Amino acid sequence: MHRSRRPPEQRTLDLPEIILNLWSVQDRQGIIYSLRARAYVATGSDKEKLKILNTFAETDYLIARSFPIPENFHTRINGQLLPVAHAGLIESTVPPLAIYEDAINALNDELPAQTDLQIPDDPVVCITVLLSDGSRNLKPLTGNKKRL
Repeated sequence: MHRSRRPPEQRTLDLPEIILNLWSVQDRQGIIYSLRARAYVATGSDKEKLKILNTFAETDYLIARSFPIPENFHTRINGQLLPVAHAGLIESTVPPLAIYEDAINALNDELPAQTDLQIPDDPVVCITVLLSDGSRNLKPLTGNKKRL
């Protein structure tokens, strides 16, 4: 499980913290087919950490770990339950990180034994939509980034 972040007044800017880039692969109708996630270690203010994440959101989806849509987000279409989710339904019903929880836990579980770092309960994250053209091409929609 994650550890909580310290309140802002107790944070030290020079202590490293795990931050996350999160991506959803979706089509123009808002159907999400898969997720991607990548962890980084950074120091500095939350604003500085977001700047790092924004920079890497443009390219690191190409090497980020891919994750399936969690079962509890699968969507019924024409009577059939499919391993996809609808962005509009998720955005209106659950917190933004809910669909990424399994991915975040997996990344946390894979941290090397030599690190004392853990992904905090409320990590600094940048969520970016990756628009799929139906084949292998993805385009990050940087204007649609969510900063939490």
